[in-house]
Amino acid sequence: MNRLLSRIRRAAGATRRRLAPSPEVAAWRRACRLAERTPRYTHGEIELGPYTLQYSDLLTLCPQWDDIFVRRSLAFTTPAQAPRILDCGANLGLASLFFKRAYPAAKITAFEADPAIARMLAANLRRNGAADVEVVAAAAWIADGDVAFCGDGADSGAIADHARPASRPAERVPAIRLVDRLARERIYLLKLGIEGAEAAVLADCEPALGNVAAILLEVHEFDPDRRQAPAVLQLLERCGFAYAVTHVTPLPWLPEATGAAAHFPGRSSVWVEAVSAWRRSRS
Repeated sequence: MNRLLSRIRRAAGATRRRLAPSPEVAAWRRACRLAERTPRYTHGEIELGPYTLQYSDLLTLCPQWDDIFVRRSLAFTTPAQAPRILDCGANLGLASLFFKRAYPAAKITAFEADPAIARMLAANLRRNGAADVEVVAAAAWIADGDVAFCGDGADSGAIADHARPASRPAERVPAIRLVDRLARERIYLLKLGIEGAEAAVLADCEPALGNVAAILLEVHEFDPDRRQAPAVLQLLERCGFAYAVTHVTPLPWLPEATGAAAHFPGRSSVWVEAVSAWRRSRS
């Protein structure tokens, strides 16, 4: 009987969500309908919930909104009223806006390597009440200076050495060595969405990760012969973090590795893992 009641409640809840969706879900649905008739890589502006956002590609903005504001994949709790946050791979600024909604006094630095996207990022933050977020138009990397970067006109630009197949030609963009930022102050949350460069950057940052309380990162697995997750997770353990792999998203539209389809047809060998890491309790 209890199981039956639970099923009925879940079904009733699902019906309510369909008939009376939250503002975030309603905004996502409207954006998806608009994206269906909007050509790819068309710049524009859209109202999503309380925000007015510039975008470079509406089709890739929609899943970002769903992930961050509907599914709340970046939600975290802290007693601090003004947590220090580094948003690496900030793209159009949705993550920083989400953090600001939860913690209005948060002190955030947002890094974005793609010059055109970085300009939209800064505009979106200014226009939506987050002008105090520091915007750094540079790649979070393992050295200061510049680095070859392959933009894609949307949300998947990457440092050339870590770019996925079929990326656009590279350009030189500014780069900052992230470990230097970590070494100079305590960071509550380090968010890393840097499209394949996360293993290299985390390895370089290892000496300073003691200054970081929590990490939200994406591990991009583009090559079955060079999986990054084992090294990343082992590094987190060495640095005193517990972790959870919270979601795995296959990327079947990307080119498969040679021979992968022959063994397991219909299964993607390319994916991205969402990982949450936090300081282990001291016993």
